[in-house]
Amino acid sequence: MAFRTFGWVQNPSDFTKLKKTVQVFDPQSKQYEELDNHIIKNVIYFDRDKERLQDELDNKVSEFTYGDLVGTSHNKEGKSPKKRKEAIANSLLQVTILPQSAKTKGKFYTDNWTADGFLRWAVSLNFVAYNREKDLFKITELGKKLSQTNDGSAEEMEVLQDAMLSYPPATRVLSLLANSKHPLTKFAIGNNLGFVGEKGFTSYDEDLMIDWLKSATTKKEHDKIKSDVEGTSDKYARMIAGWLVKLKFVKKHTNKYELDNGKTITGFQTYSITGSGLHAIKKANGSSKNPTKSKYVLWEFLAIAGKQDSEQTRDFIRTRRAKIILGLNNHHTISALIDFLSHEGIEVDESLLNSEIKKLISFGLRIKQNGNSIVLQDNVIGIDIPNQTFTPAEADLNSEKIKNHYRKITNLPEKYIELLDIAFDHHRHQDFEIVTAGLFKDCYGLSSVHLGGQNKPDGVVFNNKFGIILDTKAYERGYGMHIGQIDEMCRYIDDNKKRDVVRQPNEWWKNFGDNIPKDPFYYLWVSGKFLPQFNEQLKQTHYRTSINGGGLEVSQLLLGADAVMKDKLDVNTLPKYMNNQVIELVHQ
Repeated sequence: MAFRTFGWVQNPSDFTKLKKTVQVFDPQSKQYEELDNHIIKNVIYFDRDKERLQDELDNKVSEFTYGDLVGTSHNKEGKSPKKRKEAIANSLLQVTILPQSAKTKGKFYTDNWTADGFLRWAVSLNFVAYNREKDLFKITELGKKLSQTNDGSAEEMEVLQDAMLSYPPATRVLSLLANSKHPLTKFAIGNNLGFVGEKGFTSYDEDLMIDWLKSATTKKEHDKIKSDVEGTSDKYARMIAGWLVKLKFVKKHTNKYELDNGKTITGFQTYSITGSGLHAIKKANGSSKNPTKSKYVLWEFLAIAGKQDSEQTRDFIRTRRAKIILGLNNHHTISALIDFLSHEGIEVDESLLNSEIKKLISFGLRIKQNGNSIVLQDNVIGIDIPNQTFTPAEADLNSEKIKNHYRKITNLPEKYIELLDIAFDHHRHQDFEIVTAGLFKDCYGLSSVHLGGQNKPDGVVFNNKFGIILDTKAYERGYGMHIGQIDEMCRYIDDNKKRDVVRQPNEWWKNFGDNIPKDPFYYLWVSGKFLPQFNEQLKQTHYRTSINGGGLEVSQLLLGADAVMKDKLDVNTLPKYMNNQVIELVHQ
């Protein structure tokens, strides 16, 4: 049995290509006819692939395997290509979804990664059905309806709009825009979209990103921040909003930001709902005249990855969420839902269940909760849970237990509790930098600017009484002593002391506020865990610079944030903890 992921699409955005993808499954369509008559013969490279696919089309087959549709990445020798352009065509969707340069470069096929993206999109919008037992795909009734519309027609637009209103993440985006009094950036949307607080659904703070964009010292840096730096949920938000723009439900706006020197720069795009979009989401949500539009949800929509990228963990989470959704049909209190899940072999406490409910809401389901009472306001169709028991990885169970402990003892948003995972994943160092900077701003109430880039610290944190030079370190087994990083921090400290434009032309220290007195500046490393030898790094940094600082483990970072929010810790007392050792803000 194959277990794939659907429901979350990052790159496809061309509805014309989506329609062609759907038509591959329709023997009555023009695309199917062209594949059968000449495309397979002329574009598929290997004879064995050509003969197999040609035979299927000649026999009007309309149900295909994943391999037939997406194919693989191989060169003419049948090996993995060193460059993407060396790959040959070996699947139906590769020769259906043509690159923009097809006519100019004569390459009439795409790569398997792009083919997979369009297949995911077609399944996610219920145009193509998936049989996980056989790993087969076939067209749905809605897909046939799309396939048979005239290109560019009002009927085609209506089918696409109708499908989008059954896709929970799209209705989530529409609802966020409908409830906002002003246009929203991808960051504002992404912060409230998807399974917030999990790998695969990270969002960056909007104000932090705007400040970072304003601090860019070169056009190259500006363009990179504007186009390439985003959390995964921010990317989903941008893609979905882009689809909704094409369907006339949403409008896109260009922003300008004014800098301190009076110049203006191009900012992040924003999105607002149109009259058509507002009417559509109200109608989809139901009224006295209109029934509620059913939401299409597959089991495969309900998670992307576990902490350790364990498929067993991922599929356990999918099953837990699917059973919560099904349980909400008949159980309308938290306590009854917990009992139902226990009977189904899923053990949760109230804290974990509340966390899952919040994530299902940001996924796009309308769930109303009032104390112990809970009501699913949507009619959900499509869920089919595999008849299989999934056992989460031990590391993921431990991680979930730790995070659930912090859910119980703090009032922190889920996106910051995710730091307990991010801080130990070196592949997510950018997430660690940006989410940590966001925590200092949102929860500690300090001014915080993420910097990053060459010859700059990760960020600066400050108020009008003190400033902190921030460096984050994500290490799986903990952070020890690194001579090169002592040198780096000492250089930042000296940069800030001397503020010499010749020595450091990027003038990163200008991101500190103007009202900070001359002396109270500190250094701070933040990591998941510090190893014993890290203490020597703190001593050497202080010895070489005469500046005080410390190390803050992510557990204390979170507890300190919660204490500040609960008025149990005065943020202005942070300097007294800077004693060149690992800091304990809150006794556990």
